[in-house]
Amino acid sequence: MSSRLTAVTTTTLLDHRLFGIADDGAEEDLPFPHEAGDWVCAGRSSILVETPFDNDEAVLRLEEWDGEPAEDHEWDDVVAVTIGCPSGAIRLNQVTAGWADPGFTLARPGDQHVRLSCRFGDGDDPEFLVQFWTATTIAQPGHGPDRDLTG
Repeated sequence: MSSRLTAVTTTTLLDHRLFGIADDGAEEDLPFPHEAGDWVCAGRSSILVETPFDNDEAVLRLEEWDGEPAEDHEWDDVVAVTIGCPSGAIRLNQVTAGWADPGFTLARPGDQHVRLSCRFGDGDDPEFLVQFWTATTIAQPGHGPDRDLTG
């Protein structure tokens, strides 16, 4: 059974129905997730998330685990990707509001499996859970659940 190493709960702005998660220093242009048929698109060191909400604030929980965490079936949708996090310092791309530092740094930088879960409650702010754990494969750009995580 895996254990959570660290967690940070913060908020992020949803601008143009988007927000991003990236390793510090990552500068990638990613296609809109809906163009790939999903709500998440991953590059080498960043993730772009598309939501049904615009000009809203979302609750965002970032977690690092020492292995794959158990699945929580209480979320509306879940997508897993793999990205590289060479610095381990995670930042948020709030589109026109710019970059934000959520105060979350991975204890074990490098390639990471990332599970993104979303919940769009009734009248509440949307919620996102982003769980990181060390990958044993090389991260390759790709999209959503059809992505090959075996390298």
